Amino acid sequence: MSTLARAILLAAALVAAFLVGALSLQAWLTRQARALHAESAAQFSQRLAAAYALAPRAAEAWDESYRAQLGAAVQADVRLVRASAPPLRPSELLHASLPLGDGAWRIDASAVSPALERLEILQRRLLAATLMLALVLGALPIVIAAVNTRRTPADTRAPWRNDAAGFEQFARLTVERGAALEREHGARVRAEEDLQVSRTLLDRSLDERIRLGRELHDNISQTLYAVTLTLESVRKNMTAAPAFAQRLDQCMAELRRVNQEVRAFLRDLEPDAVQRAPFATALAATLAAATSASAVEIEQRLDDDAVQLIPPQHAVEIVNLVREAVSNSVRHGRAGRITVRAARGDHAVALAVTDDGVGFSPAPGAPTGHGLGNMRARAAAMGGTLQIESAPGKGTRVLLTLPVEFLPS
Repeated sequence: MSTLARAILLAAALVAAFLVGALSLQAWLTRQARALHAESAAQFSQRLAAAYALAPRAAEAWDESYRAQLGAAVQADVRLVRASAPPLRPSELLHASLPLGDGAWRIDASAVSPALERLEILQRRLLAATLMLALVLGALPIVIAAVNTRRTPADTRAPWRNDAAGFEQFARLTVERGAALEREHGARVRAEEDLQVSRTLLDRSLDERIRLGRELHDNISQTLYAVTLTLESVRKNMTAAPAFAQRLDQCMAELRRVNQEVRAFLRDLEPDAVQRAPFATALAATLAAATSASAVEIEQRLDDDAVQLIPPQHAVEIVNLVREAVSNSVRHGRAGRITVRAARGDHAVALAVTDDGVGFSPAPGAPTGHGLGNMRARAAAMGGTLQIESAPGKGTRVLLTLPVEFLPS
């Protein structure tokens, strides 16, 4: 048998042995990846069900805002489709479906898992590297044999030295391949750890939100309601001086107001109705609630052009800021009349809350309560500025200036 024929047989044997081992390893990695994908898909379905259970809504009440909120909660693209529609075949790695109500509709969600995506890329690279290395191993003995046939007869007397060099090269390549497989295995383990951390953080966020809502409802809100009922019972049965009766009525009114604020916070933990309503409607509802809870008179002077320029993503923050300003005017300023204005400028929208209360001295560096700090934080988060003008006996004016990117001509 010629040297070239022996080289070809050796190349075939090396390639066959290497491919058997490499493809066995590839098959094992594929099974592990499928198992991880199945586990991730099951947990993704559980997260979708948990997020929907936190704020369920019938199919007829769905809108774009609720779909965006639900998608943000599960970090996926969420769609509402009829149950008879064929299932999606997305290119994403994860997909989940959740039936609604009587089964006429269902929720389809699809998302990309960075950890699984990295694992899939590693598997493709591993397969490509395996095929390339097999070609190298197959060509190596043939190249060695071709080089030996061109050498002098003195060199051909010791062909075992050339074979030894070929086996040494094969051993070195085998060691390098083993190190590469070890590194890829470590990358897969880190990808699994990243996926587990992401799942843990999402579950913890949902659980904390549910727990906070239960604590507010079961403890603070119920306690305030019980205290108010007790004071009303005492008020009906007491025969105290008018001053004491008036003071007791003020305490009960304050307790009712605090209870309303707690319930407003509870609504903030759920899909907020303010987020679904136009800004003008949400602001009117907020001011109407403030008027019914106190004897203050609130006047609205809202320019329609200015209201239309308020970005939808800032509507909730502005309504909360106005609510806080009105609450401060009633509680601390003891105002009898409050005016809410909205106007537009060349490059900004201005919204002012003015009252005729007792006012105060906003000295620089003086300590302020959480309310004013929260209002400034809300304004800064929207990219605007907040000014507070007041003087003893001259009322208070809170001015929010919000820049806008585009003003229609």
